[in-house]
Amino acid sequence: MATKKKAAAPPVDVPSFLLEDDGNKTVARTTAALAKKWSLTRKESLFDAARLGWFFVALGREREALELVEHVSERVSFTGDPEVWSAASQSLVLAARLARLRGDEARRASLVARVVAHPSITATSREALAKSIAEANKDIRSAEVESAAKWALEGFARGCARAAYFRETAAEGGYEPGTVDVTALDGTLEEGLSGLRAYLAR
Repeated sequence: MATKKKAAAPPVDVPSFLLEDDGNKTVARTTAALAKKWSLTRKESLFDAARLGWFFVALGREREALELVEHVSERVSFTGDPEVWSAASQSLVLAARLARLRGDEARRASLVARVVAHPSITATSREALAKSIAEANKDIRSAEVESAAKWALEGFARGCARAAYFRETAAEGGYEPGTVDVTALDGTLEEGLSGLRAYLAR
């Protein structure tokens, strides 16, 4: 008699709540996919984790966003691979944003210090930095006219991640004075989160 094949065990160290059902269909699909390929050493999984964190923030589910990005932040470290670190730093930056918004300056500062120790975007010329900052707006403008929900969601989340990187490292990133407009970045983040909310509510 044929034996029933056992279901594959989840990857090691996957956050437990990713294995639970979710009432939002987009979040449910995203968490299920992420749980299957969970890894703290693969850039794709790390980018997906940060994107899911932004989904939670857009839905007003900051507790879950915090649990996810802190899980990543507490377990990753710079190993010399800039692409993996760039992906991981998105969770550190979101964790720093959440810490700032709840008034935990010590936690925010410690997270930002880790990010700027190995910056994803180096402080090159003023023009190059301005172009990098503008990419956040471009991501969101592109997402607004994207017909496919999958790519729209990815664009909005990517725009939020880019804007948050500069928003949270504005003081410690070593940028030329006047390069980073925090107020403008806050507006970009609100637009990105609004776009995410609209798609996640469908």
